[in-house]
Amino acid sequence: MNQFEGMRRAFVCASWMMGGVLATTCGVSFAEVQPQHAQIARADESAPAGMQLDRAVIVMRHGVRAATDTRKMNASSAQPWPAFEVPDGELTPHGYRAIVALGRWEREYFVHQGLLDPGTCASAHDVFVWSSPASRTQATARAWLDGVLPRCGVEAGHAAENQDTLFHADETDADSADPHEAEQAQAAMLAAMGSPQAASRRYAADVAAMARVVGAPHACVEEKGASHCGLYAAPWGVKVVGNAAKLTGPVAVGAAMSETIRMQYADGWPLERIAFGHVRSSADVIGLMGLRSAKYAYTNHVPLIARRGGAPLLERVTRALNDDDRGETGEGDARLQVLVGHDTNIAQLRTLLNFDWKLGEYRENDAVPGGTLLFERFVRERDGAVFVRVSYLAQSLDQMRAITVLKGRNGPLKAVLRDADGRTLIPLDAFDAQVKTALKP
Repeated sequence: MNQFEGMRRAFVCASWMMGGVLATTCGVSFAEVQPQHAQIARADESAPAGMQLDRAVIVMRHGVRAATDTRKMNASSAQPWPAFEVPDGELTPHGYRAIVALGRWEREYFVHQGLLDPGTCASAHDVFVWSSPASRTQATARAWLDGVLPRCGVEAGHAAENQDTLFHADETDADSADPHEAEQAQAAMLAAMGSPQAASRRYAADVAAMARVVGAPHACVEEKGASHCGLYAAPWGVKVVGNAAKLTGPVAVGAAMSETIRMQYADGWPLERIAFGHVRSSADVIGLMGLRSAKYAYTNHVPLIARRGGAPLLERVTRALNDDDRGETGEGDARLQVLVGHDTNIAQLRTLLNFDWKLGEYRENDAVPGGTLLFERFVRERDGAVFVRVSYLAQSLDQMRAITVLKGRNGPLKAVLRDADGRTLIPLDAFDAQVKTALKP
């Protein structure tokens, strides 16, 4: 039973045009509420009337990167995948520049809200940045600082790779984990599927679409036939490997193919090089993202998986919002704290917060490159009451591809969380209670 079982959810969305791009705000609550429009946020918007923004915490995914496992994708395709200009898994130069553009927008936003000083480096002591140990997240942290505090001498920190309990909590102690946890995770993932056969039927069209793009190894096709090769080489399922539960079947490599095609497009590649020439627009890219959606539906969007991996990060955010930082990573009393991680971190926090979104043409609950969970703490001036607003914001694919200057209504897409009473400004004690419930086994 997950922590929200028995509670009805209300899904609320509002759409508008932003710089020629369709943007949508959505909120999911813990009880049924009447549909109402979520707040539309812009770079030049003011704090809610009578409120002062006095602290913010950002949890963001790294920017556009190279493929993470080209060898594995090559083994399931008819032809080799073209290489990025950087090694597998690294942030690309184009991805760096796109994060700088996002950082510049965020600087404008926080200056307008009064959280940062208009002077370029005047707020350097108020900003703290910490990343996962991965080189792409470290590079993303530097790019973000280049956008927000250029040449101000602020540096981002990170833990050693084998000591990162914040962004990789479910991996750091894998060797000492209870072997039964893997079996519990396997059962939870299978329950999310319904059954491997149900997953196979649900995503049959997505597998077929990707198979048309990538083909299958010729030698295998000649020996076994196309229906037993490439993405069709193994059936859907979940298996225990060591102390972890892993997806098997088309999704195991197909999700990486989906994300690699998105990275190619966002990285500004010529269309004839993207997806072996099968893409003509961002809509074509989104059409090939089904297997990545499947991967997250059956892993980090499963409450048990999200709780095990995301609890330390959500607790860290909550402590910051409560002025209880404990100085674990040197953050002190920084008013703006930035934690740079991975799509897994965004997906796990999304699940724990029960926060659903639909941004523009992206698929539901997509954790896109550079996508950001923004936690803002507001103080009501008349009585000192404290409130939290949680948003998810991201550049559109075409904004990343063109490295668009983000300004005004041509800013990033944004969605805002609503609580059970339909509020986007949630009392801090109510937010803390929500987190406590989410983290309870």
